[in-house]
Order: sequence, then C-alpha cells, then structure tokens
Amino acid sequence: MIDTQSTNRLRFLIGALLIWSVAIFGRLAYLQIVQHDALRQAGMRQQSKVRKVKPERGAVKDREGKALAMSLPVESVCLNPQRVPDFDVAAGILSGVLNIKRDVLLKNLQQEGEDGNGFLWVKRRVTREEADRLRSMKLDWIEFRTESQRFYPHGELASHVLGGMGMVKETKDKDERGVAGIEEAFEADLRGKDGKMRVFSDVKQHVYDTQVIENPTAGANVILTIDSRIQHVAERELAKAVTASNSYSGSVMVARPDTGEILALANYPTFDPSKTPTHAQDFVGRRDLAVGTPFEPGSVFKVITMAAALETTNLTPDSVLSGGNGKINLFGRVIHDHDNYAYLTMADALAKSSNICTIQAALQVGEKNTSIALASGIVQASGSRASPPVRSARTGSRAPSARSRSDMSCPPPACSCCRPSVSSRTAGFW
Repeated sequence: MIDTQSTNRLRFLIGALLIWSVAIFGRLAYLQIVQHDALRQAGMRQQSKVRKVKPERGAVKDREGKALAMSLPVESVCLNPQRVPDFDVAAGILSGVLNIKRDVLLKNLQQEGEDGNGFLWVKRRVTREEADRLRSMKLDWIEFRTESQRFYPHGELASHVLGGMGMVKETKDKDERGVAGIEEAFEADLRGKDGKMRVFSDVKQHVYDTQVIENPTAGANVILTIDSRIQHVAERELAKAVTASNSYSGSVMVARPDTGEILALANYPTFDPSKTPTHAQDFVGRRDLAVGTPFEPGSVFKVITMAAALETTNLTPDSVLSGGNGKINLFGRVIHDHDNYAYLTMADALAKSSNICTIQAALQVGEKNTSIALASGIVQASGSRASPPVRSARTGSRAPSARSRSDMSCPPPACSCCRPSVSSRTAGFW
C-alpha cells in the first residue's frame, strides 16, 4: 500500500514536471519564434531613440563678405527625470548653479517624472563657467548637449536689418528662430535641414553607441548689399543728429542711385540683437522706422507732380508759374510758402521747392497726377521684387531677386520689420 502511494505520488510529480516543461518550452518557442520580430522591435525602442541633429545655421554677411551674424557652438543642460534620485535635491543644485527659479524647475521635474517622460531641458545655452561647475560635481544624471548660439560680432551694427532670434510659441519644438529682419525673412534658408541620429543606451540610460541616419544640411549664407563701413558711419552720424536735435528717433537710408542697392539702413534708437527683449519698452527701439513707418513724402513728391505736368500739360521748364506772394487759398484753406515768391519758372520752382508754384502746376494736371504717381511706382507696396538688399552668395553680384547659397529664384515675403512704406520702393528696399 505504501509502495503504491509512493509510486502514484512520484508519477504525479513527474507528470506535473513534464507538463510544466512543455508549457515553458512552448512559451519560449512562442516568444522566440512567433513573437521574435515584435519583441526585437520593442527592445530596440527601449534601448534606442532617434534624435534630431541640428544643422549649422547660415551666416549673414555684408557685401564684402564680413560676417554680421554667425552661429557658435554652446552647451545646454538637460536630464532624464527617471534617473534623478531626488527631485528636491536636484532642483536645489541646478537652480543654484544655473541661476534659475528653483520652484519652477522642481514643478517641471515632478510633472515630467509623473508622466514618465525621459527628457527635460534644464537650461539652454549655458555659460562655460556654469557648465564647468556642473561637470565638477560629477553627477551622472546631468547631461550636456551641444547647440549653437547666434552671435553678432559687431554688436548693434545693422541691428534693424538683421533682426534677431527668439522662441516662437506657435511651433512645437523649443528651438530659436528668426523673429525679425533678415533672420526671419530668410529663416528657411538660414536654418538648413535637420539630420537624424539613433542613440543606443543601456538600462541606466547611459549612451553606449550612436548611428547617423541622415546627415544635417547646413543653412545657406545670405550676402547683403549692406556695406558695414558705410553702415557704421550712417549709424554714428544719425545718433549725433538725433541727440543734437533733441529728437526721439531718426532714420537714414544710403542707396546707390544707379542700381538701387541699399548700402546702409540705420535707425535710432538701436538695440543689441543678441539680447531678447524682456519689457515692452525694449520693443520700441526694435522698430525698423526706415521701412516700417508710413510718412508723408512732402517735398519729395514735388518731383512727381512736376513730371506729371511736363507729361500731360503744355508746361515746360521755362513756363512761368504764379507764386501768389507766398500764399494761396485752396478750398477754404490757406497754404503758405517758405518765401514770398511772386512768379517763378517751373525749373526755379522745383529748385526752390515752392509749395505754391507746385500747387499751380498740380491744378493744371488734375486727376492725371494720381495715375502718374501710380505709374512711377512710388506708392507701390514694398513687398514687391524691388531690389532687396541681398546679393548672390554664389556669384557675388547683385541679383534681381533675393538669392543665397541655395540659389533661390524669388524673394521671401517681407519680414515684420520691413512693412510697406511710401518711399521704400524708390529707395530700392523691399
């Protein structure tokens, strides 16, 4: 009886062991054969991630090839919240070294940790001293990534033309983009094309290998018609004139009359394009008054009126016009001249910039004055292809449309600091 019970127990154990072995073998066969590809892909997703590789942003240069804006390598601090041993301690260390708000960083760490995210920017583009201090602590959960920072070697020179860089809320990424001037207008060409790199890491998220999937394409260089020497003189003299006249602002535009190329475009007050505005007052000096503020053309328009008179009436340069002894009553309003001219020839009226004589000529032209003004192009929107301040980087000669190293065939839309203005087209700017 005892032997029978022992035999039965032994048989039961052997049967259970066989069933267990078959189940284990079947499971292993299912995982290694049937689910092999799926599990392999899952493992690859856990061990590797695809990261964007930022290209080098193109430079902005003057007509002589001198760099007005360029990008330099700089380090940024990031971390994996899942590897941080203590959020409170980490926030204290990082905020003290990087001079950032501790409570904001702690909140971000906790939020990203709860969401299971494995990446968080701590501070972008830190100084060398900050990076060295963090490295000296030898904390394996702190990571560094090399990025680029826009650098303007001449400081405030041509700042309104260049514009500046900044974060754009409408974009999903947190990368800087051009937000004004040339930096914004040629963003797509200066920016280049991102590359892709696969990063392999172990269970502790330590990177042990990388694989380039797609190389980044560097941004194109943009060559301006601006001459940095003339630009410097224009800005210096403009600042003197504004100060001497107790004015709030001023603008100067220097152009080649035979081609319309812009050699200098200066505004006062100016600004440092490398600094991000923090207060509303900071935006005041960033307005490109030379091309972004409408104004009355004043006596400049007398040329159009006199041309219209020569074109559509019997007036000639020697025709005599009444100066009205310095005043005229026009539709119930008295308009004065700067001098009491009785009579002037048409040529003298233009040379002396007589208001009354010009009005006399305009009255003879009538409504045709408007059509002549339109035909001259002086009131055409500056968003047209009207000799933008960009030269071909490939040939070095002025192009009829904006060109860069990418050999574009047409200019981009006018940037936010280059809105249409009455005189912009005749000056050769956008």
